[in-house]
Amino acid sequence: MTADVGMFRIVLNKMKNNRGIALLIVLLVTALLIALIFEFAYATRISLNSAVNFRDSQRAYFLARSGIYAFIKYGDLKKNIPQGEWSIVPLISEGDTLVRIMWEDEQGKINISRIRRAGGAFNPTYNWLVQLFTNKSIDQSILDKISDDQRILYLPAELHQVMTDEDFTKLEKYVTTMTTMIDKININTASREVLESLGINGADSIVSARESQPFSQISDVRSIMQIDDVLAGYLTYSSTIYKVYAYATVGGYTKRIEAIVNTSDGSILYWRAL
Repeated sequence: MTADVGMFRIVLNKMKNNRGIALLIVLLVTALLIALIFEFAYATRISLNSAVNFRDSQRAYFLARSGIYAFIKYGDLKKNIPQGEWSIVPLISEGDTLVRIMWEDEQGKINISRIRRAGGAFNPTYNWLVQLFTNKSIDQSILDKISDDQRILYLPAELHQVMTDEDFTKLEKYVTTMTTMIDKININTASREVLESLGINGADSIVSARESQPFSQISDVRSIMQIDDVLAGYLTYSSTIYKVYAYATVGGYTKRIEAIVNTSDGSILYWRAL
């Protein structure tokens, strides 16, 4: 009888030990399952956030593109948005999206690529640039370096190779490099600095007059002030080549695009996405 009691106690102790091990195994498995669940939830959230960010980034890019194409298609944007000012595009800005554009008339600038010597002599563009460089306190030797260089300038940013960043900042608003597209300067969009560089005295009078009524012919300009026939031949009152900046914001993402466009046929001459 005593032996049976002892054996019972041994079996009972083993059962208690087994229950303890089973409990530890259950706790360990539970902990592993919880860790896996949290890891899965974290990975899912990261993937979801990445997908949302990619979606917003792509939406911002294509909306910025749409700002460029809206400028090409809708001529009223040029009338309603002053040159050189950022403005919201109402056609595509709504909800959580914001699209802004700014434009510059490339035909209202001096073509710095046209100063190369022709038969040993400079064309009138050289004299205009001499005056512009003088007004902006930029070293005149840069012009000779550009004119003697046989390499064609395709973008104003290439001027960084021959001038300092400070000089380029002074100049970039007033020059273009559209070598095959621009022959004349638009009297309606040229800045006061460009008009003065052309040798037009009283450029402020032209700027004031065109604000109320844009010029529709060069003879209207000549009625305000004396302009010789040679200079009149280099002037126009309309444009087709524009530099357009567009940026769009969706969520926390902003995309910006710069383009030079020809509105006469809808072609894009230059494109850069930032």
